[in-house]
Order: sequence, then structure tokens, then C-alpha cells
Amino acid sequence: MKLYGSTNLRSFNTLKLRAALAETGAPHEFIAVDLQKGEHKRPAFVAINPHGKIPVLVDDGFTLPESDAILWYIGEKYPEAKLLPRADGSLAAAQGRAQVLRWCDFASTAVYPAYAEFYTYALGEADKRLPWIAEAALQKIARATAVMETVLTTQQHLAGGFSLADLSNTAILVTLKLRLPSDPLADRPHTAAWFQRVTTRPAWAQVVADIK
Repeated sequence: MKLYGSTNLRSFNTLKLRAALAETGAPHEFIAVDLQKGEHKRPAFVAINPHGKIPVLVDDGFTLPESDAILWYIGEKYPEAKLLPRADGSLAAAQGRAQVLRWCDFASTAVYPAYAEFYTYALGEADKRLPWIAEAALQKIARATAVMETVLTTQQHLAGGFSLADLSNTAILVTLKLRLPSDPLADRPHTAAWFQRVTTRPAWAQVVADIK
């Protein structure tokens, strides 16, 4: 199994996948793709993913781009890691899996777009910066973390037990902590405690140590 991705800690889509693979303990090779050098546009890489984007997983001839699809595949392939409730046909399992998917979607469709807006209009090219859009993006991020805070007030993890949902949301929060002008969890004590629980897991610490 090979995972093509970025070595930048701010690349949350790669980070969540490396953390998931570390949780499974599955043997795999990580192949760094340097975006600054345009390696994702070279013919050898485009032959793997015509979209010319990372991350990409290659597993014994099976090629899968798109980080959320890869994350789900890892959860499905390694059920013993318990990153995803087993699909046993029961209503409880279906609901548990739906909750995990809900939170993965939350990271990708609520938190990430707000971050992208902030980055573009606060940290992007100087002539394109629009402070009022950047401020609105920060408000969207605050609203998202408030939702997380409400849920984590009554439970240890986002989707019940530790799961892909926690890895997905923790990864984007790492990026927010590195990029935003202030800590997005400064007034979110339950979310901050959850973030600490996830990032101190041995698998997560191992991945971050490799990146640094």
C-alpha cells in the first residue's frame, strides 16, 4: 500500500490519512509529493491521478484519490482498528456509521470552506485580500467550533467512540491553529480537551514526529 501526499503539517487531508493508517498499524509506504516543485503535475503522477491532486492511495493495483474516500476505505479495510462501526446489518451500526460520515462531512463542508475563505482573503495575494470576507470566515469557524463544543460537552468523541470523525476534524483544527490569528479553541474547553486526547494518541504523535 502506498500513500502519496504532502509532508506539510498544514496539509490536513494528508495528515488525517497518515494518522488513520498509523492507528491501523498497517504496513504502507508514504511517498511525498512536493507541490511547490509541481510534482503533482508531472506525467508520472498524473498517470496515477488524472486530477493531479494529492492525496492518493494505491493498494495492490487499486487507486483511490479524494481524501474522504480514502479515509473511509481505510476504516472499512481495517475493521479491527475500530475507526468505523462494522456494517453488520443492524440499525445501530447503520446509525453509528452515519454519525461518523456526518462528522467527516462536517470537517470537509463546514470547517474547511471557512478556512479556505480566511486563507484566501486574509493570507493570500495582497491585492486580493478582503478583510470583511476574512472576518466573516472567522465567524463561520467560530460557529463550527461552537457546534463541536456543544456535542463534546456530553461525550468524549464526536461520533460516540473514537473514530475517523475525530481524525478528520482534528486534522483541520491543526491547520486552523497554525494559520488563524488566535487559537480557535481558546474558549472551547471541551473541544480543547478532546483535541488534546486525539493528538496525544501514540499513532498521532508518531505521524507528527515523522513530519517534523
